[in-house]
Amino acid sequence: MNAPAQAEFSILKQPGPACSRVALFSIVRNEMYFLPHFLRHYRSLGVREFWLLDDRSSDGTRELLLAQPDCGVIASSLAYGDPCGDLRFGVAAKTLVPKQLLQGRWVLSVDADEFLVLPRTHASVDSLVAAMERHGLGVARALMLDFFPDTLRNLDAASTADDPFALCPWFDAWQEVDWPDRSHPSNKVILDGVRSRMLARLLDASHDMRSLLKSYRFPVPFKVPLLFWEADTQMTSAHRANVLPSDRVQLALAHFKFYPGYRDRIADALRTNAYWQDSTEYRFLDIAVRALVDWPLPGPRSRRFRTAEDLEEAGLLFSRFGAVPA
Repeated sequence: MNAPAQAEFSILKQPGPACSRVALFSIVRNEMYFLPHFLRHYRSLGVREFWLLDDRSSDGTRELLLAQPDCGVIASSLAYGDPCGDLRFGVAAKTLVPKQLLQGRWVLSVDADEFLVLPRTHASVDSLVAAMERHGLGVARALMLDFFPDTLRNLDAASTADDPFALCPWFDAWQEVDWPDRSHPSNKVILDGVRSRMLARLLDASHDMRSLLKSYRFPVPFKVPLLFWEADTQMTSAHRANVLPSDRVQLALAHFKFYPGYRDRIADALRTNAYWQDSTEYRFLDIAVRALVDWPLPGPRSRRFRTAEDLEEAGLLFSRFGAVPA
């Protein structure tokens, strides 16, 4: 067996001069349909320096990013699903890129379909990290909350120009979040989510899911997206770092798994098998989005999102220290 390849990076473009404390890092592939919303959202949170690792996009994503003054664009010798040491490259890159380019910096590491929501006490990520520094914190945790439409049919006539929060206004107010201070969380909240309802509906409707269920596991709905990168910092998985987060601050990532263009993303994931467990999550979604196109997605604890206050009232988003001037 050949040894896993080592990643070689090339910087295709540097971002313009940074004017914020936090650099954003993301791995992107064929995100042309979503990137304008992504960039607009994070610019509104005060991000002024983006580093995007383009995983061989073919839809104009790279060209779009190269034209953005605040975006640095990186290419790699490895593709997302290639082995790299003991990890897939897509996971390993979450450590390799910040270590090489952003050590000694605050880094916000998110996927292109993850939109950060801050507690209302912080209007920008700079304000948040200033408060965290004042309290001696170097990492912030986040819940990954699926945002979804009334039905998948609603997306058929929608445009990629439409705001994601307007198209997918629903989230689930999880009953219990078991995430003690400076520890790893429990996965019990998974049973509260829209994707667990979809799976239960498929099983109730007697869809043959037996072969899929042998390997299927719900994705971990937790993440540590905001880290100050020390020399020994590393991501131990796509969602966890070797620095355990405090329970004094909890962010939210609005996760837009469902959005116009999502069917193409599912097809690409199935074609490349680049994601966890041979893209098993996308195999489930491939069945679900065809069988449940008219099925109502909101459940008994679903709420409509309007502002961060809705997440705070549900106990999903909080900061237990106040803002400080950025």
